[in-house]
Amino acid sequence: MTRFATNPVARPSSSVGRRLIELGSAGVRRTTPTPSSTEIMPSVFASRAILILAGATAALLLAPHVDFIPMWDGWAYAECAMDVAANRFSLVFLRCYGHPAYIYSGVLGAFQLLDLGNQFLLVLVNGAVLALATVGFHRLMRRTFPGTGHEADVALLTAAFLLQPPFLASVVQPSLDLPVLTGTIWCVALLVERRWFWCAAAGTALAFSKETGVLLFAVLLACYVVWVLARTPGTFTARLRALIPLTPTVAPLVAYAGYVITFRVFRPGESPVWTSTTGPPLLERLLVPRIDAGVRSYLALLFVLNFAWLPATWIAVDAAAGVVRLALRRSARVIAEADRAVIGFLTLAAVATVFALTRFTTFSNVRYVMAGTGLLLPLAYVALVRLGIGPSARRVALGTYSALLVVSAVRTVDPVSRRLWGTFAFGSHRMLDMTSITAECCGVGRDQLVYSLEFTRFHDLTDSVVATLVRDTATVIGVPRGMEYYTVGRLDLATWRRTLRRTGAFRPTVWDRVWVFASATTAPQSMVYIAMPNARDSVKLRLLSNRYVVGPERRFEADGYALSAYELRLR
Repeated sequence: MTRFATNPVARPSSSVGRRLIELGSAGVRRTTPTPSSTEIMPSVFASRAILILAGATAALLLAPHVDFIPMWDGWAYAECAMDVAANRFSLVFLRCYGHPAYIYSGVLGAFQLLDLGNQFLLVLVNGAVLALATVGFHRLMRRTFPGTGHEADVALLTAAFLLQPPFLASVVQPSLDLPVLTGTIWCVALLVERRWFWCAAAGTALAFSKETGVLLFAVLLACYVVWVLARTPGTFTARLRALIPLTPTVAPLVAYAGYVITFRVFRPGESPVWTSTTGPPLLERLLVPRIDAGVRSYLALLFVLNFAWLPATWIAVDAAAGVVRLALRRSARVIAEADRAVIGFLTLAAVATVFALTRFTTFSNVRYVMAGTGLLLPLAYVALVRLGIGPSARRVALGTYSALLVVSAVRTVDPVSRRLWGTFAFGSHRMLDMTSITAECCGVGRDQLVYSLEFTRFHDLTDSVVATLVRDTATVIGVPRGMEYYTVGRLDLATWRRTLRRTGAFRPTVWDRVWVFASATTAPQSMVYIAMPNARDSVKLRLLSNRYVVGPERRFEADGYALSAYELRLR
């Protein structure tokens, strides 16, 4: 078995340094008991059964949405894949909406060569990406807890990883953040296993999927360097020599720097990476601590949303207990069959990752912080074990949390999240008002609502509206302010349903400021107004009554979700 550090038994010479290492390393001492074969076999079978059940559950949750047509940002990223395939991998189209997402866009585009506009192929690729992340997470946790006494627990924790509602939602709603999650998990696992060249390969894929990827890879590599330096005995020169084997892992950063320089040379005046046009400069965001509305929102996404307050509570209680023990100068707590060095590195990496992700706040899209969620879950399990929770109680806690995640994937049931964010009515159901903390665009949220699979109901009902009420290409579709951004996309000329296909389809005119038609000299002959439930300022149709005959409310419902629409005809 490969070792994690150059000298895993080395300790800092000072007592203070030793205690800090013990605290950061989760206070773990690894033991190597020799369980009998009768103990091993049930544990192996139980862990495999849990993993199979988790995979089947995820598949069942995703199955109803394999024909989902993306909306909002998801539509934009799906269009990138179509453009890549249609233009035979031109570098211009591999840059997806200003992001240097060359590798991920290329993978999505490659599958679209099989059947351009096939949304199932997008779900297939993203499902494989999430499955790859899950395999990496399980591998990392088995490296952290190699003893047979943890196998069932690790399987339950892996199930909790796979069944995270935002992870599942990212399978059907394409984004550049799902590969960032996968790349982050695998980079951590490969660093732990000291597989430098494979780590470089994973880091390159991570860096060229989104800007966040290169940031997180640099953060993880810096954490590993700090950890090796802290645990390697001898002089500073000797410690630096211990870093020499890491040389291949610098390749992704060198490649990214080369890309930036090349881009600036051949396309002067354009930014090689996507940057926000608002807020303080990037360096200031990274280095200057702050707690503004955006940071509070991101922290809530990490530590509250979808019952995340449960594992967050375990971590907080364990951290408080550790501080008390440190103050009282008590000995480190012992965890059998665990790798102390890996736990210490995971702790450092998770804290640094959460800090990095909360420095650059834009919209409150939970997909932006998924990598943080993936690295916090191991700390939650460490907390349970270190707090002295017995195996049976741990499994009940992890199983209950996983079950709550399954329910949360389809319904907004978390009482703490509902209390924190507030809710809005979507038929007889309620979803979270995801912009309430920051008062950001748009309405109660667009992509902000992709915190579970429940958001897919917007597609289902919008699709029913256009298929029923739109009957010619001249019909204008009206929506509340801020809701025009890829809410409809493209319609099939045969079925009048939303589609990603580019043949036999058209892009209808969608307006979110329809009140201008009340005084416009030229106004469309017909309009279908969709009263989106996630808007804050729905247009009052009486403003158009002087120019249009407003038809009766047409209410579209499915499983308790409802959306209203109106047909308007020019007088």
